[in-house]
Amino acid sequence: MSWLLDERTELESIGDGRYRREIDDGEFWGTGSPFGGYLMALTFAAMRAEVADDTRVPRIYSHQFLRRVPVGPLDIVVTSERIGALVHSVTARLVVGDDTVGVAGGMFTGDRDGPEYLDEPLPEVAPPTEVGGTEVPGWATNVHARFTPHRRFGHDGPVVPNEDGGWLIVNEPGDWDHRLALMASDVWPPPVIRHPDRMCATPSLHHVVHFGPDVGGTAGQALLVRHRATGGHVGLTDEDITLWADDGRLLLKARQLRTVIDLSRLDTSSFVTP
Repeated sequence: MSWLLDERTELESIGDGRYRREIDDGEFWGTGSPFGGYLMALTFAAMRAEVADDTRVPRIYSHQFLRRVPVGPLDIVVTSERIGALVHSVTARLVVGDDTVGVAGGMFTGDRDGPEYLDEPLPEVAPPTEVGGTEVPGWATNVHARFTPHRRFGHDGPVVPNEDGGWLIVNEPGDWDHRLALMASDVWPPPVIRHPDRMCATPSLHHVVHFGPDVGGTAGQALLVRHRATGGHVGLTDEDITLWADDGRLLLKARQLRTVIDLSRLDTSSFVTP
């Protein structure tokens, strides 16, 4: 990577698996807290630094968002739970002062022989170079300015079925890896916010990702993301997320659990106009 995310995921190693980053309210700020995808990318960077083995490929990443993360120092404490012949399993705690504000887990594995197949290929949609229709979601925070979206799923206004997404063009040049994929899996506004009679804000509670075998690429590649809200109950919503590279690779499959907040309770002061 040679762009802003590379710089913003640099960490100070304090020792004993503890990494530190000074959080600001700049480019990767969300709604009253750092953007969730950025916190995942930052925590992933700490995990990868602790694993420190290029032969172990990231396969699974999960993140529980426990509290808002304020501006200031954030510590990420990584523990290797088990280092086996195939799997290196790690956990991480995100700590502000004496408070744990998030917990995460990851698995890094070696390669072995097995079947190779892709049952969910890149959908047949208009290419990212074809501009038309609704090109920008209805609102954005600082982090959304890092991407240019071109909608290919769902439509403007109320969404039925509850699906949304499209091409994401990264507005900074540079190669990319799992950190950007984590960001891209979370940056598109969730379709449930435009479900008929269900207009709401939906902060993340839990985000779990299964990576494909080959995650990474070069400057200029577009990413295609599809979000499908699968249900809502007891003040929560479930959402399935799929992310492809424009060359057809399946980069990740994710599932996200969100809580529902009525728009009347939402502080929109941190929103910016795309």
